[in-house]
Amino acid sequence: MRLVLVDKKTEAEGTKSFFFEPEEIVSYLPGQYFYFTLPKLKFPDERGDTRHFTLSSSPTEGKTLRITTRVREESGFKKTLDELPFGSNLEGRGPNGTFCIPSSGLLAGRQVFIAGGIGITPFRSIIKFSADKNYKTPIHLIYSNSTPEQITFRKELEELAQNHKNIKVFMTVSKPEEGRELWTGLIGRVDEKMIKSLITDHQSPTITWWLCGPPPMVEATEKILESLKITSDQIRIEKFTGY
Repeated sequence: MRLVLVDKKTEAEGTKSFFFEPEEIVSYLPGQYFYFTLPKLKFPDERGDTRHFTLSSSPTEGKTLRITTRVREESGFKKTLDELPFGSNLEGRGPNGTFCIPSSGLLAGRQVFIAGGIGITPFRSIIKFSADKNYKTPIHLIYSNSTPEQITFRKELEELAQNHKNIKVFMTVSKPEEGRELWTGLIGRVDEKMIKSLITDHQSPTITWWLCGPPPMVEATEKILESLKITSDQIRIEKFTGY
């Protein structure tokens, strides 16, 4: 279907959101993704003119679709997308994917989301949807970045946690010395010690664990959960390859 670029927004250092108006209303589940094809590549990209992105928007936010991505210099696709003028037409295909909540919107038991970097996008969609629907499912988000400036949706996530008692947000920074802000929050990568301190009943069989981010981070976190005797049927995984 035809998508029209209608807005852009800087979300964090090196990270932007792009907003598209589809030619028809899209029915999607929070956490699903779309394929986007550019009209023409302005910069060469060996991977071609098509990419898939998780929709960071929630179905509760109207017709407009939103994606959020790190705009990397080495990606001809991202650079082309970033320079597209408003009103440009792209081709979209979707929605796709199963890393999402059910059509009822309701989740059974506590949900623990562990995100690395731009892996926050499906969780922003799910958390926003849950908050807008006023669901009471307990949601705990553990979000890791290298520096404070790279934390995407930071203010919004903090406000969602403040306004909804069932939503708790923990942010950690692995390289605070490289940031400009004096960081006073959690420091370090998500490891066994951090998980055990933040989720004190981590061995509860009623918890569902969601992991999303760069493959090395997801694989390392999955091994940590396995060492904590958390069964595979409690773990859901999405790896952001080549983003």
